[in-house]
Amino acid sequence: MLTPCIGHCRREEDICLGCKRTLDEIVRWGKMTDTEREIIMLELGNRPDPCPTDPPRRSRNPFKRRTG
Repeated sequence: MLTPCIGHCRREEDICLGCKRTLDEIVRWGKMTDTEREIIMLELGNRPDPCPTDPPRRSRNPFKRRTG
């Protein structure tokens, strides 16, 4: 399944700082059609970067791919 997740999961005002999806989009992602996901993927490039208030932290999700 196509996903924009980059493993930097952190929410700022209901927007993920890593992938720019809304909380609602993240929750519904697995039940969306491929077309719905493609539309959101195209929109993500036009969304402004959320401004973090704290320094970035690594995701504590054990299923995220570790890099670096």
